[in-house]
This record gives sequence, structure tokens and C-alpha cells, in this order.
Amino acid sequence: MKRLDWCPPFPDDLVLTPVSRWPTTLPSESKRAVLAAPAAARIRGVRRAADEPAIGIVVVTRDGLPFTRLCLESLLAAASAVPIEVVVVDNGSTDGTLAYLKEVEGLDARVRVHRNGWNAGFARATNIGVARSRGAIVLLLNNDTIVPAGVLERTIDWLSDEEIGLLGAVTNRAGNEAQIETSYRTVGELRRFAAAHVESHGGELFDIRTATMFFAAMRREVWNRVGPLDDRFGPGLFEDDDYAMRTRGLGYRVVCAEDVFVHHFGQASIGQLGPTGEYGQLFHTNRARWEAKWGTVWQPHERRERAGYRELVGRIHALVSSLVPLGATVAVISKGDSELIRLERRQAWHFPQGEDGNYAGHYPLDSAACIAELERMRDLGADFLIVPATARWWLRHYRQFGEHLAARYQQIVDDSSAAIFALAGAPSHWGRA
Repeated sequence: MKRLDWCPPFPDDLVLTPVSRWPTTLPSESKRAVLAAPAAARIRGVRRAADEPAIGIVVVTRDGLPFTRLCLESLLAAASAVPIEVVVVDNGSTDGTLAYLKEVEGLDARVRVHRNGWNAGFARATNIGVARSRGAIVLLLNNDTIVPAGVLERTIDWLSDEEIGLLGAVTNRAGNEAQIETSYRTVGELRRFAAAHVESHGGELFDIRTATMFFAAMRREVWNRVGPLDDRFGPGLFEDDDYAMRTRGLGYRVVCAEDVFVHHFGQASIGQLGPTGEYGQLFHTNRARWEAKWGTVWQPHERRERAGYRELVGRIHALVSSLVPLGATVAVISKGDSELIRLERRQAWHFPQGEDGNYAGHYPLDSAACIAELERMRDLGADFLIVPATARWWLRHYRQFGEHLAARYQQIVDDSSAAIFALAGAPSHWGRA
């Protein structure tokens, strides 16, 4: 298939880097720029609906209008040889998304909108969208994504292999090996990064435990065999783990294509549940549901090694060597990374910790759970807590936990690598670093 250049209909200097997460929030200037122009200015001319679309793209929306506009307008404005259809299922948006979708539906005949009128959850809404789509390939696409040039063409190429059941993309933000190291901040930098990445990783593929559903593609016959998403997982979480298990159980491969790169903001919708504590409850509930269904204990996903992260770990080790006394016991918000807690001549524990002393495998439910775990580990002998730069969001997301640390314990360092809190006085038998 012919690869065509990608010119997203947004300024090259539009900043994509969020100013905060949980929920993910774009800079005010970026939001204004995205919302300022009418959709007709970026989706020029009504496109005819394909009689037999090659790909049926299903997008679920619930508010998050700036993200939805970035996603749909980039997708629809792209020059592409692939005949597509886009089925948008709205879960009761109240922020202007419905009016926008009506406008887009009138501008581009490839788009059809189903309005649920309530929050049916990701799985159920996705099932509705797939049932209404006609594409030979089904693509589940989050509304907080931007799809660069050539992605759809390469997706079709990969899925011509009948051993592949489910195909995922690499991205800047995911909870598993699909996440790669990126350096772009703006739309223009994303465009150049995506082109360079594909150039250097063309034809590369690897098997992956879960194709997370910010971008997950399959042939329609695979969808028909595996069946719809399990809507018992409600608003989201673990339905993608479940679907990958079901796909493999039928003998198909679940893979990730290195040359299919998609930008993913992450936590744009489900991040809304963070400040209320609902996210933690949902995680624990759906994890238990998944474990009961499959009769096994869920394990955290693997992540690929990244140069920037290795450098961060090295800087944290250096901080500990210079500031934390020998013989001390250190709790580290580690997300299970054994290298991060490999501290010379000091005992280090994962935080939070499971009953077996290893990483608990999940985030705490809420601030109260964080505080309880901190005090439990302190009673067991933890002298310091390290909050790596990658975990600083804990101090905002678990706001009362951050306030508890600030009020009760001395912060002995706060730099770009980590914050370190002293949880106890230094016993006289400690050596010097």
C-alpha cells in the first residue's frame, strides 16, 4: 500500500505534554488552540462513506472534548489510501462533545455516532460500536490518541498474517512493554519522531502479554470467534488483559508492532476517577474479578528498559549513597523494579509490600491505605521513604498521604531525581555513607 505524508491539522508548535495527570490535563494554551477553530476548518469537504471499509475504527467518548478533537480531526484530515469508517459511541458526555460529534457526522460521511445517553462503561460501549461497524478489520482506538501517518496501512499489512489475532501499537505512554522512550513535546516533534521511529523499526514485531486497548486491532473473524469484551469489567481496567487471554486461548498470537506508533495521552477519561478514590476501588474490584475468572493471580506487566529511566535509577542510587546511612532500611515506591531497590549495604523494601515481602502488585486504594502501609512498614523498621521522580504524582493523587508525610516526617532531599523522607531518627550504630 502506498504510504502518504501526514500533516495533522494543528500547529506544529502545539504542546502535547500534559501539565498534570489524574486526570490528564493539557496546557491552557493547547486547549484553547484545539477548541478555537470550527471542525469544518480542519475537516475540509465531506468524504464519501466507503461501501466496504477496510478498517472499522471504534472510539468511545465521555467528555474530554480537546482530546477527542485531536484524535478525530487528525485521523479524518489525514491523506490515506485506506477506506475507513469511524463509529463513535458516546457515554453521556456533558461538555459539548455531543454537539461537536453531530457537527463532525455532518462533515464526514465516514463518521457515525451512537449516543448512549448514559455511561455504559468502556467494554459495553465498545461492543455497541463494533456491532455497528462494517470494517474487515476492527480497530479499538481511545479518544486520547493521535494516529500518525502509515499506521492504518501497516496495521492491515500485519493482520494479513492469520496467526496474529490481536495487534497492539507502541506508544509514549502505556502500562507495559508497549511503552517506548520518546522525546517529543509538540505536534511537529511528534510527526518527526513517528516518521524516524518507523524508519528505524520497520518490520519488527514481538509477542506481548496484553495489547492494551488504546489501540488494538484484529480481523473481524477473530472478533467473531473471541466474542465481545466482557462488560462485567464496567468502566474499564482488566478487560484488555481478559481479551488477550481469550485470544491466545483460541491459538492466535497477541503481538505488538514496533513500526506502528500511536501517541497516547493516557488517563484522560479514567483519570477522572483518581481524585475521588474510585480508581483504586475499580482496580481492586476488577483485579479480583479477573483472578476469579481465570483462576490465577494477576501479575504486574513487564516494562522495557529505557535509557532515561536507567539514568534516573543511577542518580537515585547516588543520592542514597551520599545521604542515607549504611545499615538503614529504606522503603521505595518502586512499582516492582528490583533494580531500583538494589541499594548497596542498605536494606530496601518495595512500597507497597505484599504479604510475601515482594511488591504488592498494585497501587493503594486511597490515601488512607497509603498512610496505613507507610506506618506498618515504619513499625517493621523502615527508616526512610524514597519517592522517585516517576512516582511524584503519588503526592498529588494521594493528597492526604502527601500531607501526612509533610506534617510528620523530615524531607531530607527534594530534587529532580527523588524526594527522600526520614521516618525515624538515626540510631547510633549506623555507619556513615
